[in-house]
Amino acid sequence: MISESRDNGLDATNRTWLFFIAAVCLGAAVPALIIGKAAMAPFFGFGVLCAGIGLIQSSRSGRDRSWVLAGLTAPLAWAAYLFIGCLVLSAVLSDHSGKALGIPVRVALTLGAGFLCFQLFSRSPLALTLACKTLVITSVIALSIVVFSQYLPDLIDLVRRQLGLATPFDAPRAYKMFASATICLLPIVLWAGQRLGSVWMGLGLVTVPLTALVIYGNGIETSQSAISGILGGSLLLVLVLIGLRLKAGQRRALIAGVVLLAMAVGAYILTHVPSPPVVENQPPALPLPDWHRQVIWGFTWDVFLNNPIFGVGPNTVNRVPGASEIVPGLNQEYIPAHPHNFILEIASESGVVGLLALIAVLVILLKMLFQIAASSISVANRSRPAAYAGIFLMGAFWTSSLSNFSIWSAWWLASFVLLISLPLAAARSRHG
Repeated sequence: MISESRDNGLDATNRTWLFFIAAVCLGAAVPALIIGKAAMAPFFGFGVLCAGIGLIQSSRSGRDRSWVLAGLTAPLAWAAYLFIGCLVLSAVLSDHSGKALGIPVRVALTLGAGFLCFQLFSRSPLALTLACKTLVITSVIALSIVVFSQYLPDLIDLVRRQLGLATPFDAPRAYKMFASATICLLPIVLWAGQRLGSVWMGLGLVTVPLTALVIYGNGIETSQSAISGILGGSLLLVLVLIGLRLKAGQRRALIAGVVLLAMAVGAYILTHVPSPPVVENQPPALPLPDWHRQVIWGFTWDVFLNNPIFGVGPNTVNRVPGASEIVPGLNQEYIPAHPHNFILEIASESGVVGLLALIAVLVILLKMLFQIAASSISVANRSRPAAYAGIFLMGAFWTSSLSNFSIWSAWWLASFVLLISLPLAAARSRHG
């Protein structure tokens, strides 16, 4: 009995340290993007590894196992399985299956890592609090460094020369990728500060002007995708706030109206993008976005129309015939790397089946957040701010992805999955 007690105590100590390390690493993962995409990987990967080992050690009771099983068989999980299955099917049918099959594996691993993060933060209030504190601190530090670099270039060059680093340093362009990530950080940092209270709330509020300065990029490299993300997150949150105050019938009418409007806007854009091949000095039919982006979208839409069911395979649209040809008058390829639009990217690469499967995932996730907000609308608890942060994050991330990075980018998808796990876990810990 004494030996067993000592073993249990040792296991508990090990779990505490594992959860501590995991929380710190995961809290710092997204802010670490100021160093580069590769810098996020060790924080995220090691944090998930520590979380997984700690959760395995703690999953010895029937209650813990049933909790995990409930998560793995939830509607959101089944929708994720369906999406991954559609990606596998599209990859197998692709002419470039070797490259395409890596994407469903990447997506599955990223979503699995997100599930472990959710389990960690749901089960350990200490890990959730520590991750929130780490996120707030590292975000303030990262944003301050970027602002300092962007707006005091002469001083930065002086410091870099003293350190033996190359100068001049083009901070606005160097941090353009991080500027897009800030719109994902902002709602979660603000929520984390509000949740922690006191000085943490003040630190969270400091990130608002810092984020604005980072996105502006000293007027040299303003992040348009970040601005669109802010607008998208704000619009989605406003729609949810309106929906919370409507009756069921009115809410369904609002949803139908929003969906129809989005479809009408999408149809207008897709019928006005240029069909390949374009000619030199061809006038654009749309005022926005830039001409090359319109050409990319037109080419990708044409690929979808020719492969509407299963697409050409994940991450392979830039390998279809004609994708690498130079656009007349632009000296750019029709698709340099990816379509810069997650809807067109998934539709062209995994067809209607893949796009509908992803929509199912997003609808279920948004419904979960809405239900959390709705269940607490008349109760003074802390679940509602968590739901609002998650809703804004969804709107910001997916709106930005309409004209931003490839949706298959590991760091971009991992940022969303990690950050959304924090408010979801906090809301669950309050209800469960």
